[in-house]
Amino acid sequence: MAGGTLGLAVALAACGPDPGPSWNMSSRPAVEGDSLTIQRVTGGDPEFTTLRSEDPARLRETASALLSSRPTSPEAAMRGIPDYAPVARPAVDAATGTPPPRVGSSTPPSIVAPIPEPERARVSAPLPPVRPATPPVRETTRPVTIPGEPTGTVSGTGRIQTYTQPGNPAGSVAIQDGGTTTIIQPGGRVTTVPTPR
Repeated sequence: MAGGTLGLAVALAACGPDPGPSWNMSSRPAVEGDSLTIQRVTGGDPEFTTLRSEDPARLRETASALLSSRPTSPEAAMRGIPDYAPVARPAVDAATGTPPPRVGSSTPPSIVAPIPEPERARVSAPLPPVRPATPPVRETTRPVTIPGEPTGTVSGTGRIQTYTQPGNPAGSVAIQDGGTTTIIQPGGRVTTVPTPR
């Protein structure tokens, strides 16, 4: 057992960068920064002021001052607003590939300015062909008899249709599949009958 412990100690000592003990290392490494969190983590006792709510009387004064400075009309709200003047940035726009500002719709186009290539391509693109409307599908109705039950009616279009019987307020589903029709009734009963041609 003593040999195993000695072997483990030798193996662990060889794991570090220096096989010998590091007696010259500080147990408190230097940490960059001086924020409140870093001071607390490194064991310091920093000075700080806790946040406190504002006095209610002071809050009322601030609210009443804001309400009294509210503009009385739309014209008063528009007074004192500086005019918008965008800053020209030709170097930044050229570097980012930003297109030049567009001319407003009320500005007449220049007579000598050619039409840009994308505009010309968009104007000359042919319209897609008009497809004729498909004729409406007519609903078919045919009688279907399930053995031992009154004759019902299958109606609808397509493969899945409705099946109704006299005296049965709940409808059923009829699925036509080639020469047979499968009828699924409200109780979950499934019946297959031949489809009349």
